[in-house]
Amino acid sequence: MSFFWQAILVEGGLAVVAILADVLFRLGLEYGAHCWCNSETLRQIAWGLLPLIAGYCVLHVLPFAGLRRVDRFVRELFWHHMGHWKLWQLVLVAALAGLGEELFFRGLLQLGFSSITHVWLAVLLTSLIFGLAHAITPTYFFLAFIISLYLGFLFVLTGNLLVPIAIHALYDLFVFLFIRCTPHRN
Repeated sequence: MSFFWQAILVEGGLAVVAILADVLFRLGLEYGAHCWCNSETLRQIAWGLLPLIAGYCVLHVLPFAGLRRVDRFVRELFWHHMGHWKLWQLVLVAALAGLGEELFFRGLLQLGFSSITHVWLAVLLTSLIFGLAHAITPTYFFLAFIISLYLGFLFVLTGNLLVPIAIHALYDLFVFLFIRCTPHRN
């Protein structure tokens, strides 16, 4: 099975797992009640995306060895598995990553934890799990943890799951295109 189809199954599968867990265990998370789209949502997505893109660009030029190792590793993975993909494939995988990971982490875990503990502890626990799920290096764990805290904060602030879903998807697409269009740094 190609890496493209593996990515589709994993990222889309997370959405299915989140929805099935909610239904099977009768968690009552009501994802639909936490998703809406209007002009305010679009504004929140646009403004919420800017710090992640700015942060990525700043981190990309900082001279820290850990960041350089992560950049090199991610670029190698990208070019080995995704460098030949067409634009529609990158868009689809980014969209499914946003949908699947946010339904699972923000929807299932953060909402689930929030029902049994304080909302900010729920954000912290969810972010630790998100970081561990992305822990390809210690630096990558830390970066994923910080991004998850940010997405969790936005979800608490807006109450709208569509905000972190869209920001996550657009951020991933930005990173894919950035890697595709920029030379490797030394």
